[in-house]
Amino acid sequence: MRFGFLIVTLCWIVGLSGCILASNPAQNWSKNIAVSAASSDSKFHDDNIYTEGETTTIREDARDVASQQESDNYTEAVLSWNLPQTIQHVVIKAKEGQLEFFEIQYMDDNGKWITVKEVKDNLRTEYKTTLQKPILTKQFRLKVPRRWDSRRIGGQSRYKRSETGAPTSAEFRKIQEIELYYALPTPTADANTM
Repeated sequence: MRFGFLIVTLCWIVGLSGCILASNPAQNWSKNIAVSAASSDSKFHDDNIYTEGETTTIREDARDVASQQESDNYTEAVLSWNLPQTIQHVVIKAKEGQLEFFEIQYMDDNGKWITVKEVKDNLRTEYKTTLQKPILTKQFRLKVPRRWDSRRIGGQSRYKRSETGAPTSAEFRKIQEIELYYALPTPTADANTM
């Protein structure tokens, strides 16, 4: 009796999980819209993983102390378009150690940079994130610290936060690729509207 109940319960759970997975299909993404953007170094969004672009100095406002401090402490990779673009999925590719820390930002209608994701301790060569809500903007930016305490020591990861890492010496970071996408309607949604 108990064995039969266990099998029925297990089948019910498997069936329910199948329904949940079927109701949440894989997202259908657009073509990479970063390719059509303008920037100071097109190598980090040229759709070629074998080229590397480099972050640049943040332009500072001579009258604004906060702007000067930001320029002293950070570099940036900025993509811009003439018309607003919808962005929902971000893929960043860089060699290990180049982008351990960075912020994903966009410029709002008032000309202010808004941080949508702050990334810490990234040791992957490919970083992907899907934003909860799509953003509409004419400018996208990766804001990267000039220096940070690396989690890597002699090619190995630190296991404890109390261990000290050597501060990185490079001020400008090399980026292989920035890719930006927006969600396309699913084919089933198109069929239901007809």
